Amino acid sequence: MIVGRAIMKLRDIKDVSIIIGIDPGERTGVAVLAETAVLSTYCVPMAEVYQTVLRIMKSVHPGHMIIRIGHGARLIRTQIVNSLTKLGVHIELVDETGTTPAKGRNPDIRAAIRIAHLKGTPIGKKFITPSIGEIRSIQDQSREKTGGELTISRALAEKVATGELILEDAILIQKGAK
Repeated sequence: MIVGRAIMKLRDIKDVSIIIGIDPGERTGVAVLAETAVLSTYCVPMAEVYQTVLRIMKSVHPGHMIIRIGHGARLIRTQIVNSLTKLGVHIELVDETGTTPAKGRNPDIRAAIRIAHLKGTPIGKKFITPSIGEIRSIQDQSREKTGGELTISRALAEKVATGELILEDAILIQKGAK
């Protein structure tokens, strides 16, 4: 496996399809494959997925890239997909049933690798109506992030839920509204 990765890194990456597998969740697993060889893996907070994928694209300069994202974590998945559509990359939604291992270390990363290997359905920007519980959860996160200082409005929480804003920006907007 290590030798295979080294060979892939030394080859002209432009002739190879790069596949990024994403296991959406609060801690999101991200796996970068050159065809079937795993080049790198990451486990990042959901808010850092866009920047992680952008860094990967800048460092690899692939001729062809596919992003495959698991269908779980509906709200988080939608936020990630909506942020990644700005990159102009082909994105597929994958049925991730059974990809997360029951035991072992790094389940999110192992799931992301499995997701990268599965064919999916092409998707673009998603529109979602967040549930009341999802909006409340985002408002709770804003309270936690500010040490109980403030709670963002329902309207701002809805924008965070749909991927229009990131939580940090919504908090800044709410602070400005005071």
